[in-house]
Order: sequence, then C-alpha cells, then structure tokens
Amino acid sequence: MGFALGLDSIRYYAIDIDIRNLADYLILKSQGVQGLAADLQWLYSYFNPSTVRNMPPQYFIMISKTGALGLGEFPYPEWHKQENILSNVGVKVEYGEPAFEGEYKGTFRTVGDKEHAEMVRLYVEEELGFNKIAEIIGRSSRTPLTQIQKHNKAVERSGFCPACRRLKSKYEGQTTGREQSHYS
Repeated sequence: MGFALGLDSIRYYAIDIDIRNLADYLILKSQGVQGLAADLQWLYSYFNPSTVRNMPPQYFIMISKTGALGLGEFPYPEWHKQENILSNVGVKVEYGEPAFEGEYKGTFRTVGDKEHAEMVRLYVEEELGFNKIAEIIGRSSRTPLTQIQKHNKAVERSGFCPACRRLKSKYEGQTTGREQSHYS
C-alpha cells in the first residue's frame, strides 16, 4: 500500500522546507522570468536557462530524491478536447487599456481621454476654433490648443494617439490636418 500527495505551487519556497525535503520527486514547469529558486540554481549546469524559462506547457524537468534528473514531455491525450471554449460559448475577449478619467487636482483638472477625443472631434469634424471648443467643454482656450498639439505630436511620433486609441476614436492614427492657430 502506498500514499501519494501532489502539491502545486507557483513559488518553490511557498512550500515549507519540511515538505520539500520529504518529496520523492519534484516536477518543474516553465519558470518564466523569475527563473529557478536559489536552491535549484545548480540545474542550470544541466539545462539551458533559456530553455527552463520558456518551456512549452507539455514539457517539464523532474528531479528525484536520489538526484536523478529528467526532461519529460506530457502531451495531451488523444481524447483531450482542444478547442476554443470561449468562442464556443460566445465570449469575446477584447484587449486594450481602460480610458483615463480626468482628475481634479485642487487648482486644476486634468483632461481625460473622452474630453480629449471630443476636442479632437470638434476641431476636425465641426472645424471649430479653440475658443468655441473651450466654450463648449467649459475650459480655457489654451486647453484645446495643447490637446490638439499633444494629439498631433503623438500621431507623428508613434503613429497613433494613446488617448484616442483607448477610446477607439477614428482619429487615433491621423493628425488634425489644420493649422493650429484657430482662436475663432
């Protein structure tokens, strides 16, 4: 009769040393950027650090209590379902950054992404001047000017405006195309 216990931990030192010393086998999966714990650094003399860092999910390193080492592969069994469950149940994953909300800093307010995108839209689509945009949004006339300049510089530098990208604005990748001296 025997007894087997399997413990899963992300960090080697998260398991108490008394338990680690009793283990007959230690199985290590891909270690990522953290690499191996200090007590296991000697494994780098047998395994390439890059390999240990980037092992595909089916590969592992096994160490026995007697010191034997092994590199193993545990492929999916033929009956394992390999399909995109999220798409089958209708979940659509979107990637992106949350929109920045303007903040009140005591003596001034920062410009949030929605306000920035609206200033760009009013400037391009409505062809309004800075004074009129400022009047509509309740800001000084300098605010639309600096936001339009910031937008154009970002597009020229990176190919897109981060604030507009976060809001999926149609102007994220284009400059305003108007000379920026419109105070009418």
